[in-house]
Amino acid sequence: MGKMEDGMLVSLVLVVEAEREAMLPPYLGRASHAIFLRGVAERDPVLAERLHAPDERRPFTCSSLVGARLTRVDGELRAVVSPGRPLFLRYTGLTAEVSEHLVRWAEAPPPAVEVDGVRLTVRQATVDPAVHPWAGQTTYPALLRKTLPTGEPLPRHLELEFFSPTAFHSGGRNVPLPLPDLVYGSLLEKWNDFSPVTVSPEVRRFAQECMAISRYDLSTRAVPGKGDGMQIGFVGYCRYTLLRADPYWVGVLQALTDYAFYAGVGYQTTTGMGQARRR
Repeated sequence: MGKMEDGMLVSLVLVVEAEREAMLPPYLGRASHAIFLRGVAERDPVLAERLHAPDERRPFTCSSLVGARLTRVDGELRAVVSPGRPLFLRYTGLTAEVSEHLVRWAEAPPPAVEVDGVRLTVRQATVDPAVHPWAGQTTYPALLRKTLPTGEPLPRHLELEFFSPTAFHSGGRNVPLPLPDLVYGSLLEKWNDFSPVTVSPEVRRFAQECMAISRYDLSTRAVPGKGDGMQIGFVGYCRYTLLRADPYWVGVLQALTDYAFYAGVGYQTTTGMGQARRR
C-alpha cells in the first residue's frame, strides 16, 4: 500500500461474534480502547506510545461494543453476547498516520479480539461504507469541497445523531446538552488540530450567535467513569436551524457536521463516548 494522502480520515468497523454466551458490562469503551492500542503497538510501538501520552488531544476514536442484548440481572444492567449474534467495534483515524494503521488492519485483521475475558471472533473488517454504514474513508479537503457554493439555496437546517452518550466539559462542569457552540466548538478544535486545512476559530461564535436548536429527541445515559464515578451524557438527535445564511459559515458548518462521523463529539471519544453522524 502506498503512502496515505495527507489529511486522510478513516473509519474501520470490526464485525465480531462471541465464541460463547457470556454477560459483560454494558459499557466497554475502555476495553475497546485497549484493543486499539494493542493493535497499534503490534505494528508500531512508537506510535502506540505517542497515542497513549497524557494531556494530548488524541487523533483517533474508539466505540464501545455495539449490538449486544441488554438485560437486568439483580437490578444491574448487563450486556449479553452469544454465538450467532453479530456485534461490532469501530475505530476512526484523524491523521494519515493513524488512518494508515486502520487501513492495514482492515486488510489483515486479527482472527479474534478479547473483551473483558470473552474472546470475540473477527468475522469482517472494513473501511467501505457500502459494506457497513459506520465504515468510511475521506479527507479533510474532500469534506470542504463537498460544501462549496453551487448556486443552490443554502441549507437552513443541520441534524446530528448522537449514537453513544455524549457530553462536554464547560466552565468546570459536565454539560450533557448539545448546545450549538459546544458541539461545533468541539469539532472545530479537533479539525484545526489535525487537518492540513484550518478553518476560522470564529466558527464557535457563529454557532453560538447564529444557530438555534429547533427540534430534538434526546435522553440521558449514565456511563461508568473511573472508580465508582459516573458520567452523564445524552443520546438521540438534534436539529439546528441556521439564523443567517452566509455561504462561508454554512459551508464550514456543513463540513464539520460530516466530520462528526470521524471525530466524534465532546469528550472521552477514545473510550466510546460521542459517536455521532449527520442525520
